[in-house]
Amino acid sequence: MGRSTTAEHDAQKLTPRDDFLLAGRTGYLLNKAALLLLEDVERALEQVGMRSRYFFVLASLAGGPDLSQQDLSRLLNLDPTTVVALVDEMERNQHVERRRNPSDRRRYNLILTEAGRESLAAADTVVSAAESDFFGPLDGGERDVLHGMLGRLLEGRWPASICSV
Repeated sequence: MGRSTTAEHDAQKLTPRDDFLLAGRTGYLLNKAALLLLEDVERALEQVGMRSRYFFVLASLAGGPDLSQQDLSRLLNLDPTTVVALVDEMERNQHVERRRNPSDRRRYNLILTEAGRESLAAADTVVSAAESDFFGPLDGGERDVLHGMLGRLLEGRWPASICSV
């Protein structure tokens, strides 16, 4: 029996075994890829003193309609108490303001401040770099196809069906 080279051994370590059934499950591979990407994003965000949940909230507030804490909880799949703590922290950092919703006085809309936009821009730079590294094995066309396929899988399920606005 011949001895395997280090390269052959490394390739064997990195390739899932045929009897590892989860490696044949597209859903599991998608989940695993997401978890690995999130680890990379967390490491990248450390450079700007931020965590991924904080970034996700900033990014969610940067675009479309005014969102409430309840909207963010559903949109980002975060426990409502976690969102309250995050928004409290963001308010202390002057990245977010709570404003009463004019049509529902019990509800507060969350508004991104200028300082929040600046913080988001810095974070977005490091997150974009982490994503570029992660998706590096894919060429631009493959990445666009993957993005489009994920959009189709989520169509009608997220985000529009989650937000009450």
